[in-house]
Amino acid sequence: MSYLARLLLGMLAYLPLKVSQFLGALVGRISYRLQNRAARVTRTNLELCIPELHGEALDQMVRASLVETGKTFFETPAVWLGNLERVDRWIVNVHNEGLLQEKINDRNGLLILLPHLGNWELFNVFYRRFGELTALYHPPRQPYLKDIMQHVRSLHGNHLVPTDRSGLMALFRALNHGKTVVVLPDQVPAQGRFIKFLGEAALTDTLSSRLIQKTGASVLGIGMIRQTDGLFDVHVESPSAEIYSEDADTSSRAVNQLVETLLLRAPEQYQWEYKRFKVRPVGTARLYRYKKEPAVH
Repeated sequence: MSYLARLLLGMLAYLPLKVSQFLGALVGRISYRLQNRAARVTRTNLELCIPELHGEALDQMVRASLVETGKTFFETPAVWLGNLERVDRWIVNVHNEGLLQEKINDRNGLLILLPHLGNWELFNVFYRRFGELTALYHPPRQPYLKDIMQHVRSLHGNHLVPTDRSGLMALFRALNHGKTVVVLPDQVPAQGRFIKFLGEAALTDTLSSRLIQKTGASVLGIGMIRQTDGLFDVHVESPSAEIYSEDADTSSRAVNQLVETLLLRAPEQYQWEYKRFKVRPVGTARLYRYKKEPAVH
């Protein structure tokens, strides 16, 4: 199975970018037409987070989101296994690159917050221009993908650490040695705090705020956003000063605000099909219960 999976991914990796994006857009349109689970979760999240969308405007956003997600899906084999010089040429503009260069040289280390926006997997290729990074790595559940993903994640000399105590300590050490650490800040953690995200209470990991408080690292947000011609811009954003607060809730709120700032640059490219609100405060209605009886947390 590992051989067949790698063969298929390898074939997809060498498709021209326009072909990959065409196939992805086609899959996204089919997903919208079928109103599958991804389409329903996308609609639920958009209704919750961007309530001003109604009727045709909401339908268009759902369709556009599924199309963009499909493009990401078909582009990613090239990001993983394709010719890195070719893939690097997909990135044509870097906004605030000087700010990134400045913070990379900060002796207290740099924490990059990378939300699930655009083709966030492309960040690994982009950051080769600047050096190495350390990030948490959670192996896929499918055994046949584990070897493939371990190879992919280490292609650029990056340091991938497990999602356990030893891995967390490695993140702290990297920052304390002035290195770069990357965190995906918009995943649902096993534990966290309910912090507002686009106006809704979202269980938010406090890892980012703990890394900042204990190391004094600088923080930047980065989004890998697809442009209308199919190529990519890198958007580098500074957080509000509150992200450096010693209060965990204040700092975590600033983390979510940074994600919001990047997301609103291209809301249709955010990963809305992810069940971001599957854990909600006690007494709140459960979401994503399609064809099930209503229930509360």
